[in-house]
Amino acid sequence: MHRTLLLGLSCLAAFSVNARQVITGTATDKETQQPVEGAQVNLLQLPDSVQVEATQTSSDGLFMFYKADSAKTYCLKFQHALYKPLSLPVAQKKGSMINSVGAVTLEPHQYNLKEIVVNGNKMMVTELGDRTVYSIPEGIQKTSTDGVDVLRKVPSVQVDYLNEDITVNGKSNIKIEVDGISRDKGYLKRLHPSQISKMEVITNPSGKYDADVDAVINVVTNPAMRYGLKGMYYAGAFPIAKDGYVGMGNASLDYGLEKISYYVAANGALQKIGINSDMYRESGSNTIDQNASQMINAGMSSVNMGFIYDPDEHNDINFNVAYNNTGYKLDGSTWNRTESDGLSSLLKTTSNTKNTSGGLTTSLFYKHAFDKKTQHGLEAEINYYNSLGNQTKSNFQNTYYNPADSTTELYHIPWQQERSNSTVRNLYGQSNYTLPFDSVYFFNVGISANYNRYITDNTSLSSSIKDLNYTDLRLGSYAEVSRNFSNGSLRVGTRFENSRVDFTSSNPHYYRSILPYVNSLYKFNGNNSLKLAYSRRVIRPTSTQLNPMVSALDSQTISKGNIDLKPAYRDNFQLTYDWKLPIKKVSFNISPQLYYEYQTELIQTIISQNSVTKKFESMPTNIANGYEYGGALSVNSQIGQILFNSNFRYSFYHVDKYLDQIDAMTRHGWNWNSFVMSPLPHNFQFMTMLYMTGPVLNGQTETKTSSIFLLGLGKQFKNNSVLRLIAYNPLTSNFYKSTTTINTGSLYQVQHNYMKKDYGFLLMYVYSFKVGKSIERQKRTVEQQSQDNMIKLPMTY
Repeated sequence: MHRTLLLGLSCLAAFSVNARQVITGTATDKETQQPVEGAQVNLLQLPDSVQVEATQTSSDGLFMFYKADSAKTYCLKFQHALYKPLSLPVAQKKGSMINSVGAVTLEPHQYNLKEIVVNGNKMMVTELGDRTVYSIPEGIQKTSTDGVDVLRKVPSVQVDYLNEDITVNGKSNIKIEVDGISRDKGYLKRLHPSQISKMEVITNPSGKYDADVDAVINVVTNPAMRYGLKGMYYAGAFPIAKDGYVGMGNASLDYGLEKISYYVAANGALQKIGINSDMYRESGSNTIDQNASQMINAGMSSVNMGFIYDPDEHNDINFNVAYNNTGYKLDGSTWNRTESDGLSSLLKTTSNTKNTSGGLTTSLFYKHAFDKKTQHGLEAEINYYNSLGNQTKSNFQNTYYNPADSTTELYHIPWQQERSNSTVRNLYGQSNYTLPFDSVYFFNVGISANYNRYITDNTSLSSSIKDLNYTDLRLGSYAEVSRNFSNGSLRVGTRFENSRVDFTSSNPHYYRSILPYVNSLYKFNGNNSLKLAYSRRVIRPTSTQLNPMVSALDSQTISKGNIDLKPAYRDNFQLTYDWKLPIKKVSFNISPQLYYEYQTELIQTIISQNSVTKKFESMPTNIANGYEYGGALSVNSQIGQILFNSNFRYSFYHVDKYLDQIDAMTRHGWNWNSFVMSPLPHNFQFMTMLYMTGPVLNGQTETKTSSIFLLGLGKQFKNNSVLRLIAYNPLTSNFYKSTTTINTGSLYQVQHNYMKKDYGFLLMYVYSFKVGKSIERQKRTVEQQSQDNMIKLPMTY
């Protein structure tokens, strides 16, 4: 008995002394403090330097070893093509199962910008737990004009070619960040493509972001490009038709010193476009045939200026002022032929609308790193927006003609006017804190406040006209914990929001939301990974949807807002598999995805007939619930120097029955966007883009939109200038066409909208320059420096 007990104690003592221990840490860039992915790390036992275990750092720079013994001594050996080799002794840490060495800084090799070895075309894709990271290769930089144009080449992102509206997988409430700082589209346009190293697309935003954000696009720039004096400008002419055109221009200037850089940028566009439409509506024995034409003259401008100040390695300060202005004048002519109970009428509406909108945004961002080796830090941001003279004014007149000959005027109604003057003020602030521990755990918390004030003075002939005096105060907070593993990561968190909405009444509305989310990533090996994500989001009504303005501009459909709208919610699930397939000079990155989204209290615009006035009315309403599910396939590939990106998405939509306006229905839809780029001899580049979409269900309406096809050719000159020629839809007579259908038990309506095209060629000239002190190094990712397809190119900016 005593001998057995003694033997057991001896074994326990031996186990305690020679216990297994996990050695972990992260590899970071010495200059940028960013994680280093793909570094080879070897665990060597001393004093003989016998290799015990080997691994590579993950996309977060993480490495982990499981075979260490707490009683023995070790050292770590780091190797990477872009960094100097490093050997590091591991301090003994007895009595603990985890031995963290913290953040290991790797010193980069020095490169000369005048001649650098790069892989010119390969766009590599990295799946992280909450985002997809696309490296931006030189080929895409050469065929793009600015940051917004680079976005067009990123799968799952769509950018409208007239207004440059950005959507991700069909969702439009997108938050834009540059290096993790909130920016607007104008700031994105100031970036020269050569400044952009990565694009991060977050389709399942964490609690750090407001609950109504559909997706986040974070543009990662190259810090080395801040130094010296540099600038760029471009001008483009886009004749669409004999009486339609688009002209655009953009210019930016940056000056960077060692610790601070200044910038100023401006862009603008002029448009003159004609849109035609026809509509047929049938309700019982009543029918309407409508034909309309509109000529739109529009102008848009944006100015961004500010500075980026890095006083030391622990503090970053960013200040930005942005001014945006949009104005348009619309002249319209609409013919309506109606049949009601056997009686015919013919009505012409002549109208003109003027709109001006714009505002000034001031933002300040501060980031402090308590310890850059462990990513322990605090960040704070504050933004203030104030609108400047927003107004919409419409004048219209209705004239009745004899339906028998369509030319004899019977009578007309005097000119009428509708007007809305709006004032919008928004104050937003947030603060986030990150606390790492044991190098594998991260605890994040944050608070935010958002105050919105909308005041709209409405003027109309309607006796029920109301003004909008709307205040929205939102307080939010979140908490999350994440864990890095050698083969993946897990993040779990919840956002809390409390909203107070007041329409100048004694009974404000209160909304409280608990919004959980989960992001997980599992890596089978370096080429295969699986990602599962869930989040609950909010869809808030816009000020336009809430505005009670009653508009009779369209004599056949009265439009008005709805101040009784409530927020809608959606629960989204995503399952994504990522497969990398490198084969010598051919590489494929294939990412199939399955998703499901359940939506409650959907906000949709409903057209119905007023039982008293017998007129049709259009009003946003919280309708019944619905859901959407489907799959997507994203392909990023390179064959030699030819780059091909594609994203295909197929969806099933279902909406529950809502009164007699919407029958329970299930529809399907799809969209496909792709991009091909190839270098040609003599510094020419060829590119083509295709965007196709199937039917989209939106409450009552089903919309089908025509395809967009582009062919482009670019020539790069030695003076850092590029000339591009792009053909839009060269094989069709319409630049744009859409068909919207409503088919319920009480209403059938089909409407066609189209914009004619006579030419459709865009000619653009881009020039960039850089003077001042040279940059010693420009960082390139491991994928861009792959040894199997390296070519030497003169480096120009």
